[in-house]
Amino acid sequence: MVTLNRYIVAFFIFSFLGWVWESIYCTILDRKWANRGFLYGPICPIYGFGGLLGLSLFDLIKAGHLPNMNWALIFILGFIVSMILEYPTSWALEKLFGARWWDYTDVPLNINGRTSVPTSIGFGLGAILIMKFLIPLIDKGIALLPGLLLDILSIILISIISADATLTISSLTDFQKYVASIDEAFQNHMTNIVDRVYSFPNSYLHNVIQRIAVFKFSERKNKIAKQVREKQFIELIKDYYKSDIIKQMDNYIQHGNTTTLEHCENVAWISYLINEKLHLNADEKELIEAALFHDLYLYDWHDKESYQGNHALYHPDIACENAIKHFEISEKAQEAIRSHMWPLKISKIPKSKEALIISFADKYCALIETIRLNKRFGLRH
Repeated sequence: MVTLNRYIVAFFIFSFLGWVWESIYCTILDRKWANRGFLYGPICPIYGFGGLLGLSLFDLIKAGHLPNMNWALIFILGFIVSMILEYPTSWALEKLFGARWWDYTDVPLNINGRTSVPTSIGFGLGAILIMKFLIPLIDKGIALLPGLLLDILSIILISIISADATLTISSLTDFQKYVASIDEAFQNHMTNIVDRVYSFPNSYLHNVIQRIAVFKFSERKNKIAKQVREKQFIELIKDYYKSDIIKQMDNYIQHGNTTTLEHCENVAWISYLINEKLHLNADEKELIEAALFHDLYLYDWHDKESYQGNHALYHPDIACENAIKHFEISEKAQEAIRSHMWPLKISKIPKSKEALIISFADKYCALIETIRLNKRFGLRH
């Protein structure tokens, strides 16, 4: 119980310090007072969760379950964790309340404006300060509190944040309903216009409507941009589905209840979006082709009698050989297929933008498919 209450109090300390940092930084930047809290109270919960992760690592290192981490490793972990925390938190808040509490759209190397490389570098540097100095200080401070006081403090803090969250959600939900009704009507009207434009065989009109995809509407409800992207993606993949070899992948389950063919299309779709959103300028044909073929190994990997060796290590080469045998693919596409299991297959390092994109997209899709939240997290199947 003491350990649980210790984490509860630490969560609020990190959340408060995060609020102080965010509010001071944004006030200086905007030259006017900026309350950066999601709730009414002076806390930023996302910093609380990040701090708890750091405290958990600190405890594991202190107990001897993990080796001590150097500054470089802490920086890398801070960089990765910030991206992992920021993106889903931003997405969830926008899904629930139709608003964004931060937007990195104008920051280079951003992902849908929800997280970005430069800000994550900042969080990586901050993680060094937190792990090396702040967490040991907070740990010593909490250890000085008597057990009874720690229990009472935990109850009070949980009661306060519960009441605060109730008031915040109630006020946001009422406003959201009004805004959503206006936005829905507009988006439906514009979607009908897009449908009518695409019904005309006029390439000029198609090129004009594609420009809608770059408008900065809310990603949550941007039906127009989504519709344009999906039509473009379908055009890129439709010819491959004429092949019986490709269709064979639908006979095998990949992750969860997703077939290998569905998984490959999911990876192609996410790769396509990453390339577009981050303006990476990867070759679309090679990117989509390699993504669709990356698991063209044509056997049930759950049945160990259907293959030899370690599936995770050998299936990229098998898939690549099948792709070469049945399709004319470039050397770059071949390399992307063979390296998509990196870093598990440490010797096959991605050597192109296409290969890096597919390697990341494959792992993202595998995770989402395994927990069976495909549609919730933007997969096609």
